[in-house]
Amino acid sequence: MQKNEQVLDKMREWCQNTMIDHLGIEITECGQDYICGKMPVDKRTHQPMGLLHGGASVALAETLASIGAALQVDLSKKACVGLEINANHL
Repeated sequence: MQKNEQVLDKMREWCQNTMIDHLGIEITECGQDYICGKMPVDKRTHQPMGLLHGGASVALAETLASIGAALQVDLSKKACVGLEINANHL
């Protein structure tokens, strides 16, 4: 198994039984300086009017940013979590 696949498997393991898992967010790719993911637009991520909930979009952004940051540090010494996020839905 290539290193990238091992990293992807580890990230998927981290996401099990979390909000990330519940929303169906998937980490699809990662590299030294990027991370990609996707999230379904379905009953889990809709607002009452049937459109994508803005909070779900923010959860996707927060997920990718936090995991991407975690891939850049020594996790035995540091932790990466979101500190602040701001979103405008136009």
